[in-house]
Amino acid sequence: MNTDDQTKGALGRETMQISWKVEYSLGVAEMDAEHVRMIEMMAKLESVDGRPDALRTVGKVINELVDYVEIHFKHEEDLMEKAGYPHLERHRAQHKVFAQKVLDMRSRASLDARTVHQFLQQWLGEHILKADRDYVPYVQLWLDNRGAEGGLE
Repeated sequence: MNTDDQTKGALGRETMQISWKVEYSLGVAEMDAEHVRMIEMMAKLESVDGRPDALRTVGKVINELVDYVEIHFKHEEDLMEKAGYPHLERHRAQHKVFAQKVLDMRSRASLDARTVHQFLQQWLGEHILKADRDYVPYVQLWLDNRGAEGGLE
């Protein structure tokens, strides 16, 4: 890990910074925009460690994330279905596992911002870089066949 990817948290502990990176781009504008939004939510957790409002902030981010991933996953799964992605059910199962883990975090009495942030960062990075990248050729072909005026709907 290089020092550009780290910062000192409120209590002097190192925390990971997450931001949109070019390697996250799938080349599907609407999915990329939704992933950017998820990363923005996660970034809210970077500076809360040790603050008096940390628990409230973590809870707020998780609630926001629970709502947003439901919308994002539905949108992504609908797109994969339209594109004839052959591994849709496997991808859908990964989404369900993630959604359940976030719900489980929300039900905890106390949440550590760093733990939540690390979990989200790891999952999102791995999911975009591996699982989501797998559906891109199918979606791109579908989009190309529809023409530029068709959009994703």
